[in-house]
Amino acid sequence: MKLFFLEPEVSGGHGEKTVYGTEQDIAKKGVNGKVEFLHYEFEGWLGDDILESTPAFIISYTLEAALEKSEFEDYELEKCLITTSDEFKELYPDRELPAFSRFIPLGTIEVEGEHFKNWSGHHFCLSSKGELIVTQKALDFFGKFSIDNCDITTLTQL
Repeated sequence: MKLFFLEPEVSGGHGEKTVYGTEQDIAKKGVNGKVEFLHYEFEGWLGDDILESTPAFIISYTLEAALEKSEFEDYELEKCLITTSDEFKELYPDRELPAFSRFIPLGTIEVEGEHFKNWSGHHFCLSSKGELIVTQKALDFFGKFSIDNCDITTLTQL
């Protein structure tokens, strides 16, 4: 069995309106509880449809629409605030960003180097370190979209 560790493009970071979770949120929701509301501020963008700002991920509206029509169910989507930094505006004065939503994997897994254990069986998983792990089927689905700047590492079961 192989799974895949995805390291999506990082085009920015948590903006000042991000709301962080409490220790109780983290105890209840795991690493997903670290961010209660995501404000993603773009500093650049190479065009990928899935982006990261640990431990949170965002996906473009194009990917979101296709995901909602798919058979995948082991994720949640949340609205998030998207803004651009002054640097972004200087570098890309005419660039308009598509809409993005927060992508929250519902599965869990433990990752040690290039190996995994205690996989929950979900197509989309998050490790305790906030790493995005997906199945071959999920990777094939993501591959239909722009993930050119996403590093992908194959993981094998311990």
